[in-house]
Amino acid sequence: MANFKLAASLMLLASANAFTLPTTGITVRSSSISSSSQLQMSNVVVISPPGGIGEVAAVKAAKMGSSVRWFVITPPSSTATVALSGSTMDSIAKDGKGTGSVELAGAQADSLLLPTDDSASALSAVSTWCGSNLDGIICVYDGVEESITAANNVPGAKPMDGGEVFKTRTAMMDAIRVAAKEASAGVVRDGVKVALLPFEKEKTGGEEEDSGLAFLGSLLGGNKVEIPSTLSAALGSNNLVTVRYGDLFGIPESSPEASAFLGGPRKYPVLRDEYTMMAVRIDPTVSVSGNTMMGESSRSSRLAVGEAAVRMATKSIPLSTASLDVCLTSLTGMEGPDEEDWVDDFKRAQQAATSPSAELFNAAFGSVPSIDRLADWMATKWAPAVLITYDIAGIRVGARPVYASRVGDGKIEIVWQELKDFKTNFVGTMIIEVTESGITAVRGGGDASAGYGSVSRSPLNGEDILVRRLSDAAVQAIEKGLATKPAPTKRKKKVQKVTPVVVSTVVSAGAVETPAAASAKAESGPRTTGARRSSERARGKRRTRKAPEDDGGFQ
Repeated sequence: MANFKLAASLMLLASANAFTLPTTGITVRSSSISSSSQLQMSNVVVISPPGGIGEVAAVKAAKMGSSVRWFVITPPSSTATVALSGSTMDSIAKDGKGTGSVELAGAQADSLLLPTDDSASALSAVSTWCGSNLDGIICVYDGVEESITAANNVPGAKPMDGGEVFKTRTAMMDAIRVAAKEASAGVVRDGVKVALLPFEKEKTGGEEEDSGLAFLGSLLGGNKVEIPSTLSAALGSNNLVTVRYGDLFGIPESSPEASAFLGGPRKYPVLRDEYTMMAVRIDPTVSVSGNTMMGESSRSSRLAVGEAAVRMATKSIPLSTASLDVCLTSLTGMEGPDEEDWVDDFKRAQQAATSPSAELFNAAFGSVPSIDRLADWMATKWAPAVLITYDIAGIRVGARPVYASRVGDGKIEIVWQELKDFKTNFVGTMIIEVTESGITAVRGGGDASAGYGSVSRSPLNGEDILVRRLSDAAVQAIEKGLATKPAPTKRKKKVQKVTPVVVSTVVSAGAVETPAAASAKAESGPRTTGARRSSERARGKRRTRKAPEDDGGFQ
């Protein structure tokens, strides 16, 4: 496998016969898949531009043992190719449980938007290649801007102006929706469809997408291809999970540019954000109380978003509702969520999205050594630092949170005030309670004499910002030792009973062996075996010199 490299079958569909099925060398060790493992294998389709979250999801799904077909959509007239490195394929073969595989194909965006009767159209070939009986499908826009930038920086290519960039961006996004609609027809009835969207994307009923329809209609002489207005409409509402993300950071681990350190080797290395912000929080996009749980300052890791999408598409996380709209926020932490954490986070988000509750925020801890110490830190350190930020202090219209104070054992109150007719009115509060097992926040009433005694049914100004900052506070509390991380629930391991092998101790008389006679000790041989020397050797006798005999004569 050292010299094995996955050649991406990126089909540039300039003609009808240009779309060919991928070669047999794309699947990873498919011959080693046994009949028993095929029953547990999930068939997942990923539709995205090159790189980005799409690549993260495709590789992650294959490592989890799924059979993945990644359909890549490139800018019009692009000659780019997609390839996964040999090390990536080795890791898929190692971690993919013997069933993981990746196949790649693709098309230029303009070939998917041509009329179906056009010989250069590639739309009908999408469903043919993606196949049927799909367990899940993942669609994402991330990578469109990077693909346009790469196409614009090709040596010798004419740079695109602003209008051409807009048309290319619109064409790629429309092509993704068209391909998603075509491929989603092969998803089984209980299959999960995952749409990954920026937080503010496709929340107004498709108003911004109408401009794309008008452009294609004028370009093609009539819109003969039905283009869904949103990605959610393309996938259908049944078993649809929409995962929204904030400002993205991080690059796929399979990318040649992937590195744990920022800027290469340094005397004092700096880790990239995707390694220092591995903790995640899952919330409903809009809570029952009406709060928007993600804002412009929220950040999301591509690695975390891709993994969340894969776990939903492969049904590793149970879906209790027909559709779900959640947002994923990355938080500071060196440890990412494990399988139990993912299940617990999504379960909590689904409960918060469906059950009416007065809670604005709820974070669980393993334990809180000192409730007063954590409450004091939140009232004197955390809250003042948040209230002076531009997002809060910059509120000029209506009420805004002004100060925080301790109001009881383990309780902090944040007060909203509004200036009317040169008079300060006490409008509402947020009451944060610290317990031995976590932090909760609820909305409270204001000054009853001024007409604000009842709890507001609509979110207060800046309330969503404080709720998001409470997520950071929960992570910081664990880092500072003010609380401990909740221990994951351990699942009972199935102990396989081993049938003992019956051993007989009866030996027949004919099989009795007599011990061999001990051999005589050798008298000669190497000293290491304990043998004596063959002959005695004189050991340094001092020689005496004899004096000459005196014969009595004269010299």
